[in-house]
Amino acid sequence: MKRIFQLVGLIAIALLSGVAAAQPAVNRAGVVVRFGNGEVVTACVEFSEPSISGLELLERSGLPVISQQSSIGAAVCKIGREGCDYPATSCFCARDQQGRAVYWAFYRREAGGWRYSNLGASSVRVSDGDLHGWAWGPGDASGGAVPPHLELADVCRSEAAEAATIAPTATAAPTTTPPPAATAAPTATPPPATGTAGQWLGFAALAALLIGGIVVAATNQRMRGTN
Repeated sequence: MKRIFQLVGLIAIALLSGVAAAQPAVNRAGVVVRFGNGEVVTACVEFSEPSISGLELLERSGLPVISQQSSIGAAVCKIGREGCDYPATSCFCARDQQGRAVYWAFYRREAGGWRYSNLGASSVRVSDGDLHGWAWGPGDASGGAVPPHLELADVCRSEAAEAATIAPTATAAPTTTPPPAATAAPTATPPPATGTAGQWLGFAALAALLIGGIVVAATNQRMRGTN
């Protein structure tokens, strides 16, 4: 009987190890969006893939996005309520009083500052800990309006800080810092849940079958011993 219980323990350890290995790693990246009126929306996006594109990061922030594909990657035409309604209009339909293009400038946070990206968002890879910025305003091919100076820690709170929060917030929900009379920012739709529940049920069923077989074998062995 002692050997049987030892065997049951080993099987349980193996099953728990398999469940732990089946859980995907959670990566985090942040998005900072500054609208033309000064309103700022931030979002912390979680993803299980090793990396995603900059366009996917923006789309998963919960803000409505319209983009146009090009040879250097996707150009973002509209975020939320601001921008151009491509393909009904040109992706760069807006102009200021001086005739300069008004568009969504794209940045990556590097070494404590914003670095303007000459590549479209779909051509830029996002890994755990990255921070992207978008700003609506006049500019040219060398630069445009600049997002506010925020770091990833300002956008994605640490797990310890989240545990200390009495009312937890939803993953990937944009946080808005409105100017006077600004409209409310859209809320985020978290990415679809993975099949974690199905994995747990599969392991539980396998464990039940194995343990049940062991118990039956042990009972039979004891009955033979009494006979």
